[in-house]
Amino acid sequence: MAKHDNRDINASVKALKALAEPKRLRAAALLARAGRPVCVCELVDAMRESQYNVSRCLGALCAAGIIRKEKSGRWAMYSLVPGAGPLNAFVKRLAKPAPCCGIVAGDIARLEKRLALRRDGVCVIGCKC
Repeated sequence: MAKHDNRDINASVKALKALAEPKRLRAAALLARAGRPVCVCELVDAMRESQYNVSRCLGALCAAGIIRKEKSGRWAMYSLVPGAGPLNAFVKRLAKPAPCCGIVAGDIARLEKRLALRRDGVCVIGCKC
């Protein structure tokens, strides 16, 4: 097997491990549903988890190459990496066209309410992100 093949399989294993934890899977599903960058504080409110726990989940998903982080002033914005292959499509199917389960449905409902509070597409409530 070529070195290129080993890198591909190792990246897939890393991504699968990152998605194998419920909170990380929920966070990825929310980002897929949003379809746009989301502030960490918006995810905190949607998931009803502490900022510490959500940030750790997002860090693991970033390290696995599933999501990306962009700084916008004091805000940390997260989104799915476009075209990240079959795992990206899997994550999207957790939230679209319908949520995969009750907990994700609740998270999505809270996220949509939270995103509706934005002004000019920007999170205005914020947290100490």
